[in-house]
Amino acid sequence: MMNSMPPIPASRRRPLDRAGVPAITVLCIAQDAAVRELLPRVLRFDKVLVTADFSEAFMMATAEAPDIAFVELGIGDGAGLSLVHHLKALVPDINVVTLATKKNLDAAASAVSLGASGLLLMPLSGDDVLSSVWGIKQRLVERAERDRLERAAAVSARATGWIARIAEIAEAPDRTSAARELVEILVEVTGAKGAVVYLASDTVPDELVLGAASPGLDSAPQVGTEKHILDTFASPRRLLAVPLGSRNVAAGYVLLDEDKPRVPAEPGADPPIDGIIRLLANVAATAIAMLAERERAARGGAAIKDPTSSAYSFAYYVDVAGREIGRARRYNRRFAIVTMVYEPIPGQPALSPTEYADRLLATVHDTDVLARVDENEFHLLLPETSGLGAHSVRRRIARLGTGEKSASSRALLVGAAAFPHDGQDLGKLLRVARLRAEASKTSVVHRLDPESNTVPDLLEMLIWETVNAAPARQTSAVRPIELGTTEAQTLAQSVVADALRGGAATIVVTNHADLCLGAAVRSALGHEADKIALHALDLRAVPGCERIEALAIIAEHGAYALVARNDDGLLRGAHAADPLLADVLAERLGRAAGVRVIG
Repeated sequence: MMNSMPPIPASRRRPLDRAGVPAITVLCIAQDAAVRELLPRVLRFDKVLVTADFSEAFMMATAEAPDIAFVELGIGDGAGLSLVHHLKALVPDINVVTLATKKNLDAAASAVSLGASGLLLMPLSGDDVLSSVWGIKQRLVERAERDRLERAAAVSARATGWIARIAEIAEAPDRTSAARELVEILVEVTGAKGAVVYLASDTVPDELVLGAASPGLDSAPQVGTEKHILDTFASPRRLLAVPLGSRNVAAGYVLLDEDKPRVPAEPGADPPIDGIIRLLANVAATAIAMLAERERAARGGAAIKDPTSSAYSFAYYVDVAGREIGRARRYNRRFAIVTMVYEPIPGQPALSPTEYADRLLATVHDTDVLARVDENEFHLLLPETSGLGAHSVRRRIARLGTGEKSASSRALLVGAAAFPHDGQDLGKLLRVARLRAEASKTSVVHRLDPESNTVPDLLEMLIWETVNAAPARQTSAVRPIELGTTEAQTLAQSVVADALRGGAATIVVTNHADLCLGAAVRSALGHEADKIALHALDLRAVPGCERIEALAIIAEHGAYALVARNDDGLLRGAHAADPLLADVLAERLGRAAGVRVIG
């Protein structure tokens, strides 16, 4: 369906064993019957080819291109040495492991010079065989992961361009023109034979109005409910139906006439087309919603205030934000926005939108602009506020929620974005803030034990998370770290250098006279130290913190947290690009040292 995203060729796919490791092809050329019987038994999940015949060995190598070959040097009265050279000529990437008795050791040295990668003394053990193939399997896993990441990066690069094009439809003269542009873009991007865009009616709830349709689909109903259109038009034609909207905002529907029948995605394959279409549909919904607000404002139907709360309307918010962006560009000023989504937790007291808006207004400054976007979603514009200021506002808002422990619950999703580091137009800033708000929902902080408040407690919980939690694909997911002291210092210097791109940051780091992260941070700061709020804390006198190394960075455009235990020069722990975790780590480090490091 999408010509620019071909499936992985069958030749690149390998079956997996029970541990999820790719299976390999193994060639065994040996006269020893015990060897020929041992390899298939030990490598029962791999393809093992066994022979004692030279000619058959060459045929197998040519036909199967094995990953590794075990060659008995004593085969054919010592002629096995020539096999090493011939196998490397037939299969250049093959790993050849020679098998020798003590009387063949001289030949084994010659085999290494001919390209053999290893030597095993006979009689063989199962551990010898497994150790020989494990390195090959590791390289296959790394290669597959690298290929997957390269494909994902390529898709992301293309998706960025598509998103930018769809975001531009907000500048169309009206929603009908925007729908026509959206049809053209979706057909081009997806390779579909045609598309139909339905828009939400301005006057009749739950009614859809035809916005635009490709030739061949122009028999689509002009008006109707979602169920009527899907049942009588989309389903009989087997059209893919994708809502134009997210959460409680519904801007319409997209119907796509796919060029090919759908097949389930295989593990490791490129992202499914459904996911890309839904991403584009969400962006289009935002653009069309903004366009609809502009149309209502032009007709005089848009009020400055939200009718059911103390917040402003989204149309007014967009207008003020546009002017603020113009001032910020003209006078090189800063401003930030914060997205807040209030999701009441079942079984806990819930706030009404009016109550929540009142609490927000009591928390922010008079110059800040609060707008209500949807039932439980609010946006906050912060003039003359940097990224660090937005972090401070985010913390204050996160404490509103439903009670004293709301900061550790999932009732409130908060994400911030600052101009110009996170974007230089309102659409980009809104997307970044919303993505960060969504990411906060899966933060590890929500799974921490609120009763365990020490730094060693936090380290143990994070290590447990990296070992026992299901793998997370979010950017802010906690990942294990195991580095030597020198490598850890290099990592700390790299993270600090990235934080300095924003021009200001708050850094909390453990520090002492020996080689430590604090020394690396001071070295990385250099002459930029006057722009950084640095808290270098010596915690060696604190019980349990004698060997703790930790670093928390809260920067203009992001945050980072690292905490580990130094075991004889090896740092073992966890790290993440998670603003909530960086807040928690900084607060606990400050508490251990008896100082206040963040507001």
